[in-house]
Amino acid sequence: MNPDEPFNALTLDQWVPTAEQHQRDGFRLVQMTGTARADHFEILISYEQDYRCTHYRVQIPRDPPPELPSLSAIFPAAFTYENELKDLFGLNFPGLTVDYGGNFLRTKTKIPFSGEVTVKKETRTPAAKSAPET
Repeated sequence: MNPDEPFNALTLDQWVPTAEQHQRDGFRLVQMTGTARADHFEILISYEQDYRCTHYRVQIPRDPPPELPSLSAIFPAAFTYENELKDLFGLNFPGLTVDYGGNFLRTKTKIPFSGEVTVKKETRTPAAKSAPET
């Protein structure tokens, strides 16, 4: 990611209109991914046009069932990302054009990233100094 291309915050009600505007302007959907936070899910999405990306971040409350409107009617390839997010995080996507019903990915644990999140503080050990070259 280019440092000149930061992630911009979106509210849930801006999710679909932002996608529609990017589609009208000739952008393509590049990626959609997610991460679980202690009190919400964070979905990241990127659009590209002329080798420049625009990135967004939206927060979804964990209150069951977590939901985000599908973008698959706007960007058909979104169905793959949305099915993956459904399988990994338990998100629902109303309007999903091709829904695998939670069977898109094979995982050992059903909905592996839907559980409680614990934040661990990383303890860093000082880097070993290398001996000077002779």
